[in-house]
Parts: sequence; structure tokens; C-alpha cells
Amino acid sequence: MESEPNNPASRLLRIVRDGQKQSKTQTAAESWASVLEVPLEDKPLLLSRVGHVMALPEAIRTELEQVENINHALHLKWLPSVETSFSIHNLNMQWKQFIDRFNPETIYGLEVCGDVLSRNRPEKTVDHDSARGLLNDIRDLITELAEIQLPEDLHSFLYEHLKIVKDALEEYKIKGMKPLEAEVERLTGAVARNPEFWIRTKETDFGERFWNAMGKLAIVTTIVAGQLQIGQEVFSVMSPGQEQAPTFESNWEININVESLETSGSPDDASPILALPPKQEKT
Repeated sequence: MESEPNNPASRLLRIVRDGQKQSKTQTAAESWASVLEVPLEDKPLLLSRVGHVMALPEAIRTELEQVENINHALHLKWLPSVETSFSIHNLNMQWKQFIDRFNPETIYGLEVCGDVLSRNRPEKTVDHDSARGLLNDIRDLITELAEIQLPEDLHSFLYEHLKIVKDALEEYKIKGMKPLEAEVERLTGAVARNPEFWIRTKETDFGERFWNAMGKLAIVTTIVAGQLQIGQEVFSVMSPGQEQAPTFESNWEININVESLETSGSPDDASPILALPPKQEKT
């Protein structure tokens, strides 16, 4: 979660460099567990995360082919070797058999691709400290949610979104920002479609802290996507003091106020509040 170029090539390069720091005599499973920060005993999760890493070469190809006026074949000359490395990989093999295939030529190829993509198809980055703090908050909320009593539909709603954010933050090193951006948009859309969830969750202390965490997510992602804009301020889910769930029409736009932060404390203490456009009179 560092503030460095963020694209599939730069992410794979950082993962490989972290892998080169591992002991070559240990198993691939042990090395991957260390590099990807996954418990060694959690084999399903480990396999899932390694699978995401194995998808990076194809993601690099896809992104690079969107860049015009370059020799794609030359820039991707390293790709067959890496694809072969992944195709013969298994968790029980000695790490040396895998990591040594990333020779200086392959590393240079990843560096070049990372540079091209950072200039032509840049992706946003997450501040490391903010993301780490949010991840700790999300993990605490998931632990607490398992111990409290809530209506089943609310419990499922809260757990689903907490788990998605947790996974996206843990996999940022592999997948980058896009899963986090998608979750903010998904959550905002879910509330727009079913705003009574916001009302019901806000009636509980846990719900207040859930929306506070989601507000922090909106801050660290700093999204601008179509009509949805989320900047340094927390996005809102309902106008202050509104008791009834707002109604929605298909031609409405959800407008996010990024000019002022309505909170009595610091941004970190703020809970999200959704400002909806006034209902339009039909003529």
C-alpha cells in the first residue's frame, strides 16, 4: 500500500522483488505466505492470493495493448518466460525453482512496462498508513459483528460489505485500487436502492461505526467516477435530521458534496451522510 507507481507491472515487480528476499531453500508455500501476508496454514486463502498474482501477466498485456505507438511485442518479450514459470508452479516446490526464473532480463522488462503504464495508464494509489488503519478497523468490526445480535438482513448486509473491504485492502498489493473503488460505488448504490438500511443501521452503535469506517474508505479511495464524486470529504447517505427514507426515481443523479465536511469533529470521526436531491414535482 505504498505511494509508488500502481499498475499491474509495477505490482508484479514489487511482489517478485519481495520474493527475491525470501530463502530459496524454503517451499513456495512458505515464501508466498510471507510475501502475501497470508497464514501458511490457510491453504485456500493462500491459493486464492497466488492465483491473483498469476493473473497479473495477462493484466499487464491487456493494459499495455491499450497504449498506442509502442512495439507491444518488444515490450512483452519477457511474458512467455513468466507464463511458463507460473504454469509449472506448485506450492510444494522449492522456492529457488520459481524465483530464479525471474532473471535480470525479465526484471528489466517488468520495469519498462511499469514505466510505460505509469505514464500512459496511471492508477490511483492508497496512502499506506490510512489503508492500514482502516484495515485494522474493518477487522475489529468483523470480529465484533460475530458477537452481537442484529436482525439477519442487517447482519448479512454489514458482514458482506465489511468482508469485501477487508479482502480488497488485503489484496491491494496484488490488485491495486479498483476493487476498493468498486466497493464504494457498490455500497452507495445499495443504499440508494434500499435507503432504509441506512436508517436501521444508524440506530445501533455498531452501525454508526460501520458508516464511519465506510466514510474513511471513501476518503482513502478519492474517487471520481461519472456523476459520483468522492474526494477528501466523507460521502453522505442521507440528509441530517431526515426521518423518512427518501424515494428514488430512475432519472435522479446521486450528487456527492465535496465542498464541505459536515462534522463536529475531525474527518476521522465523521460518519457518512447522504445528501439527496429534492424530489422533483411531476408536471
